[in-house]
Amino acid sequence: MKRARTRTARWCATLALAAGVTMAAGEAKADFRHQYMGARPKAMGSAFVSLADDANATYWNPAGLARSDRLALMATRAWLYDTPDIQNDYLALGLPAWRDWHFGASWVRVGIDNLYSEDTLNLAVARDLPFAPGLSVGITGKMFLLAAPGYEPLNDPNYNGGDQGFSADIGVLYDKGGPWTLGAVVYNLHQTKLQLLDNTSDPDPVFTEWAAGGSWLFRKTLLVTADLRNRDGQTTNVVMHGGAEIWFFNALVLRSGLDRGLVTMGAGLQDKRWEADFAVETDRKLGNVYMLSFTVRK
Repeated sequence: MKRARTRTARWCATLALAAGVTMAAGEAKADFRHQYMGARPKAMGSAFVSLADDANATYWNPAGLARSDRLALMATRAWLYDTPDIQNDYLALGLPAWRDWHFGASWVRVGIDNLYSEDTLNLAVARDLPFAPGLSVGITGKMFLLAAPGYEPLNDPNYNGGDQGFSADIGVLYDKGGPWTLGAVVYNLHQTKLQLLDNTSDPDPVFTEWAAGGSWLFRKTLLVTADLRNRDGQTTNVVMHGGAEIWFFNALVLRSGLDRGLVTMGAGLQDKRWEADFAVETDRKLGNVYMLSFTVRK
């Protein structure tokens, strides 16, 4: 009996950790904001709306898929807040163009094995606008999956076995081949709500948010970028993200930035067919966030 109570307490504590710590930046317990995935964007302070030119575009700004015509597959593992039990994984795929249309897909998971998980599945399409040179537009269809199998042994009759919701992002990006680019996105056009217990009076929302930004490339080696982004679904609650990267011999890159006031930094190595990126975000209260991404291209 004592052992059973111990297991129950452990389940409760772990669920609270997964639903609370991973979302400590906001009030909602399950709003699928995750950690702005990808080691390169994270190292640059999560200011990537106008830079989306790789497999990350599906997640950050679907219009950016039109900037690349190569097959690219990227895998990212994140370690959150110095807590090894929490898993944060991310896969992203960018496809070559088909009749002027560009496609991408991604999957994000935050959770603890067999206890709690938040999954986001994204499918995106983009194309250049023929009547506006340099301007591309993209849309991402999204599916949210929320589950807490670790809650089942508690035999709570109100547990519904999980929930799902749907939404979409729409983005635009302007890149005419010069040193500067502009981008903007509206995330989660449909503000769906999710809940794990049927008796929940106020389900957790997946907030509608917007972001807009620009970047500047100086002498083909130093790239500076900045984004404005609202948070918690409040249109006027705006925070700035900023970052920079500097390349050496088109093979080694160093990055740094500010993400909601938190310092970020990272580095990367690349060849024609692969790229490896690392990022860290420092947080004295919650602990650090580490990300490692590896991309293969064809």
